[in-house]
Amino acid sequence: MLFMLVCCAGLVPVRAFAQVQVQVALPEQVSPGQPFVAKVLSDAPLGDVFVEWNGKSVPVTFKQTSEKAWQGAVLLGVPFAEKGKAVSLRLSSVSGAGYATTDYSVPLVAKQYPEQHLKVDRKYVEVAKQNLDRHKKERERIVAALARINPEQEWTLPFLRPVPGGVSSEYGLTRFFNDKPRNPHKGLDLRGAAGTPIRACADGVVVLAENHFFAGNSVYIDHGQGVVSMYFHMSKIDVKTGQKVSRGSVVGKVGSTGRVTGPHLHFGISVQGELVDPVPLLADN
Repeated sequence: MLFMLVCCAGLVPVRAFAQVQVQVALPEQVSPGQPFVAKVLSDAPLGDVFVEWNGKSVPVTFKQTSEKAWQGAVLLGVPFAEKGKAVSLRLSSVSGAGYATTDYSVPLVAKQYPEQHLKVDRKYVEVAKQNLDRHKKERERIVAALARINPEQEWTLPFLRPVPGGVSSEYGLTRFFNDKPRNPHKGLDLRGAAGTPIRACADGVVVLAENHFFAGNSVYIDHGQGVVSMYFHMSKIDVKTGQKVSRGSVVGKVGSTGRVTGPHLHFGISVQGELVDPVPLLADN
């Protein structure tokens, strides 16, 4: 589990930060599609510190936890298609003393995901050109929303489960719609009766709230440091773009809009642009 891995991992000293004692806590191993935390600890204030991961530079927000202890963390996600024996990241710092970096490697363990076969309306499989054009424009707005990075950390772990229902479709499923293969399922489907309130998993700002062809009524919330949560197929959207929300705020109602087989919530998490498995981040895990 996410928190056990982080807490059990060894603290690695950062040799490049010679003037202060800096340690990094990393998981013992990671898997494709899975999120993980990189925790940075210091015995003195640092300058601007970043974790460089998968082409992204993620700022670390530090909090003083005692007289001589500062702690910061970033949430990262292993790409779903990642292969190899290990993944790499770099800790870098810019201060009056100069620029320092230290590299790390975490073992990568393969993970198998199952298949799922669903029957849906033909218009969502044999998509008309006008709907494909609509989807393309929607994707452009989504990409723009996900590209926005608030450097401040609004999120805290664990995340709140947005609806109380159980899981109907796991993350990572290879999906077949009307026997035609589609991209893997990059989210978590949670059961819920139509009209059930959907709650924000953490503090943040709504960066997109609109109806989409495949996802139906959708809400995207930016939680800072490249972490974004997504809520799809709503019957009703109760927030607006630019609105600040708190953990537990109602953002909409469960519905069956878009490409669905019945009422449920598709809950997704994007971490540094990668759609990862939400389960390890939830409070009941």
